[in-house]
Amino acid sequence: MRKSLATSSVTSHACASPAILAPGEGIGRGRVSRNQDLVLSVLRAAAGQALTAYEVLARLEAARVRGPQTVYRALDALRQAGLVHRIESINAFTVCVHADGTGAHGAKRHGPGPHHVHLHRPAFAVCRDCRAIQELDDAPLAAALGVVADRTGYRVRERVIELVGVCPTCAKTSQESAVG
Repeated sequence: MRKSLATSSVTSHACASPAILAPGEGIGRGRVSRNQDLVLSVLRAAAGQALTAYEVLARLEAARVRGPQTVYRALDALRQAGLVHRIESINAFTVCVHADGTGAHGAKRHGPGPHHVHLHRPAFAVCRDCRAIQELDDAPLAAALGVVADRTGYRVRERVIELVGVCPTCAKTSQESAVG
């Protein structure tokens, strides 16, 4: 069962329905390959955490996935489909979650395929201690960044926003250790 990240800005529904993503025919046809399905399953099981490609590979040993290049290819395809995010600050990956299947500014997110649109561009809160990840959908932040981009004339091709620190659970544990 998936760990819920229920807060006002973090949601717990997967980007794409498992019914849309049945194994076997490749993301371009609305289906994932066996390896992509295995990688996605590992990341979904670790929802709320980020895993490196090698951690994914280790969890797939029983499924006889042996080569890191296999995992990297699957992760790349899943990222392009908008199902997985890369957490740049720790070079790890997490499953994409948001509530209603819409992206930034309410743009509908279409299933994987050649005309796939994934305008959902969240920020992330990353705990350096336990590696917990929270996907943050913050419309005011996205709007502010749009204003800054317009004002500066920048044509933004990629946006990476990561708040890196210590989560409330780790901060509390650390505080209790210091007191006790």
